[in-house]
Amino acid sequence: MSQNLYAQFSGTPMSQPAIDRLLKQQGYGVLSLCDDGTPYSIPISFGYSGEVIYIPFLSEGPQSTKAEITTEGTVGRLLVTTIRHRFDWQSVSVTGPMSPVDADSEEWTQFIATLDDNGWFMSGFERADSLDSFQGWRLDPAEIRGLERIEQSVDE
Repeated sequence: MSQNLYAQFSGTPMSQPAIDRLLKQQGYGVLSLCDDGTPYSIPISFGYSGEVIYIPFLSEGPQSTKAEITTEGTVGRLLVTTIRHRFDWQSVSVTGPMSPVDADSEEWTQFIATLDDNGWFMSGFERADSLDSFQGWRLDPAEIRGLERIEQSVDE
């Protein structure tokens, strides 16, 4: 009988309430996209409405790789983690198609409110003079996976 020597590092599936809690509390993660077969990953702020992920694309220059490679239907993956200790961590990945949020739509109000509520974002970004571009994007979860490893106390 073989024993998994790495079992202490393996995670167990997270419950949906635990996944929702992490997505609402963390407010930032790593967004991964693909540019003609080349991976592109960036740290990014996001807001979670309980149903969709809202992601602001801010740029201070004329070129923005994320804005250039993201179009309606682009599949993105957001990785959100919290690591308290090597045996005490949570990790959630959200994968799905991305869609722009029109600044003149009713959804824009929800976009800003969600980011203001639980993203690492300030609503003042929307009006910042130093930004050349401010775009809103929605990631519609097609797949959500969560793993966690919770450190057990000696008493348990």
